[in-house]
Order: sequence, then structure tokens, then C-alpha cells
Amino acid sequence: MQLNYRQIKKNPSPKETFTSSTKAQLKLHKPDIPIPPVIINMKAPTYKISKHLLRMLSKHLAFNNLYSVVNSTNLANELTKLKMNENHKFITYDIKDLYVNILIQETLTFTKLMLLKNNDTQTTQQIITLMRIVLSQNYFTFRNKI
Repeated sequence: MQLNYRQIKKNPSPKETFTSSTKAQLKLHKPDIPIPPVIINMKAPTYKISKHLLRMLSKHLAFNNLYSVVNSTNLANELTKLKMNENHKFITYDIKDLYVNILIQETLTFTKLMLLKNNDTQTTQQIITLMRIVLSQNYFTFRNKI
């Protein structure tokens, strides 16, 4: 199967390509109100590729994931349906710096193994190449410096 790169839409022109930017995200619900930086990738060169890659991975990897939530509204709706009794405990965790700790090569290796179970080598290699490009983008703009 050949990838249709036109699905990624057009290549951004130099005027439209920007590095990722940062913003402050106040955590009002936490003691001392920490201000962790948030990186905004929507204008980054790989943003459209990553959106396309998500569709491809969803199509080519079959996971029966019963424990993921789409957004906070979905989570709130699912929690209202939860049946609990006095023997259950409800625990929440604050995930800190989750994505900065992703091991890129291990992620690519695992994904490749999973893709090869149900897909041809060419499709698998194209997806892994796109993943490597997107996951390797590790730069942003802060105070007008890259």
C-alpha cells in the first residue's frame, strides 16, 4: 500500500512554517500554583504529518483499549456510569512530565513489531519513517530564540 501524501494537504510554505512556541499553564488547583511550560506544536512543520500519522496508526494497529479517555468531558461522563461499592477505592494520579520521558527508539521498535503482525513491510516502513520524523522534532521558540 502506498501512502497518499496528498492527504497531509499541502506542504507549508516558508511563511507558514514556524517552530513550536511555549506558553505558561497556571495550575491553580495545586499548592504554590506551579507554572509548567506548555509547548504548542500546531504551527510546527510536523503538525500535519502527525495528524495524518494518527489516522494511519489507528487504521493499521488494532488495540482493544478499554481504559483510554478522549477528553475530560468524556472522562466525567464515564465516571458517572461507574458502579462502586464500599470495597472499591478510587485513586487518581498526577502524571508529570510524561511525554518528555518517551524513549523514541524503543517506541519505534515496539510499533514496528506491532505493525508487522498485520501489515506489509513497505507500509510498516513508511509509518515508522513518519513516526521517526515526528518524534525527533524536539525544538521550540522561547523569547524569540530557537
